[in-house]
Amino acid sequence: MLSYSTIPVPEKLHAFVRHVWVIEFGQERATSVGEEVGRLFSIYADGCPGLIFQQSENGLLLNQKKKLSPVFLYGQTVAPIDMHSAGRSGMIVVCFHPYALHSLFKFSAKELTDDCLDISLLSAVRGRQLRDRLWNTGTAHEQVSMLFNYLEQVVEKNKAMADLGMAHATSRLFQSNGKMPLPALQRMLNLSPRTFERRFEQYIGISPKLFSRIAQFQAALKHLQSGKFDKLSDIAYTYGYADQSHFIRNFSRFTGLSPLRWQKHAYAGEDASDFPGMTRPI
Repeated sequence: MLSYSTIPVPEKLHAFVRHVWVIEFGQERATSVGEEVGRLFSIYADGCPGLIFQQSENGLLLNQKKKLSPVFLYGQTVAPIDMHSAGRSGMIVVCFHPYALHSLFKFSAKELTDDCLDISLLSAVRGRQLRDRLWNTGTAHEQVSMLFNYLEQVVEKNKAMADLGMAHATSRLFQSNGKMPLPALQRMLNLSPRTFERRFEQYIGISPKLFSRIAQFQAALKHLQSGKFDKLSDIAYTYGYADQSHFIRNFSRFTGLSPLRWQKHAYAGEDASDFPGMTRPI
């Protein structure tokens, strides 16, 4: 069973942090004696990077291969990410605004697209010390406070400021469900197409066109999750897909599943309107 709660973001971090979730995955029952108990879940493209602190009894595996560190940054997710945990586990997910990686940590966001980075490898503020303190702290409330304190130190040390142009561009693309014409955004920001694309990739980590497609996908995903439709073509045409086949192809690219198969494995009954896409074990 998955349970999660949202945590208010301090005013000092509003320019960089969108949401914070505390998540707990309960113990799954084994179906036979000696079978390993675990959970496979997936995270989908939502246009935002972030930071995760995870505590798992037997570690957390990325795509069944890479063992994740307790505290790590992750970049834009394009391909669906599978994570596997055995036994009880918990996470604190700090979801950043799309432009925040570059603003906070001063490296190109493109370097972390479809990848993650152990925070202890960063020298900006003592990441290794943060990891040890989080692991040895008992309550989620104290852990969240430590993460907020860490990010506030990063803001101060790196003199971090939100890029207003990229904030405006990504906000308009989200609000329009990816339909905002890119030339119109370029004119608003007084940037040439090449400069706009280069700056977008530096701050956001992907091209403006791909970000638009992710915003379109997320809007369609939430509609699918609501169950308030008669047929898939209703969703396809509502969000600007050429036809139902085009919608299915794009949905499969970001989830690895068809829309109907996704419905079958989605967390039924979970109130997840602002929560990253996750599926039950397949």
